[in-house]
Amino acid sequence: MNAVTSPKTELRRQQILDAASECFRKSGFHGASMAEIAKSFGMSCGHIYNYFDSKEAIIRALVERDMEQTLERIASLKAEPDLFAGLMGRVDEGVQRRIDNSSLDTEIMAEASRNETVAKVVQCTDSTIRQELQILLATIAPPGLSDEQLAIRTTLLIALFDGLMIRAIRDPGLQPEALGHTLRKLIGHLLSN
Repeated sequence: MNAVTSPKTELRRQQILDAASECFRKSGFHGASMAEIAKSFGMSCGHIYNYFDSKEAIIRALVERDMEQTLERIASLKAEPDLFAGLMGRVDEGVQRRIDNSSLDTEIMAEASRNETVAKVVQCTDSTIRQELQILLATIAPPGLSDEQLAIRTTLLIALFDGLMIRAIRDPGLQPEALGHTLRKLIGHLLSN
């Protein structure tokens, strides 16, 4: 793909990613074929290859898109007049997003566990997100925390949300509102002590 893309090309790529997401949720990464993705989007299989050279390229693009969206959310938090309140105000949204995306996210993690290329993309995006979140949390963390302590708290905060994708699959009756209420208390404790 060219470094500069037209708005129409970018729109088409995003539409393909949305269609692929649904196919991966329903059939899994290996169960969903390029033909199935193309059919769900109403285009020929060959046409998809004008935008992505493989399913692996699609999954890489999905991971990168998720990272971009996460970085946008972090950037918008930085603009909040009260960062701590802004963070707490978005917990419910984060819980719901992890639950809603659980089947796709676990599919990506499963592929990353056996595909080195996908693993590298997942690890790279995770590193970028952790660094940005740690910078954000440094502004509201208790004074005197070492960089190592802050890194551990950042990792634990991410783990709390990452764990929800597994819980959503194991327990489809999760109550997001109740989780958000308790999670706010845990995050408050994590960031204030």
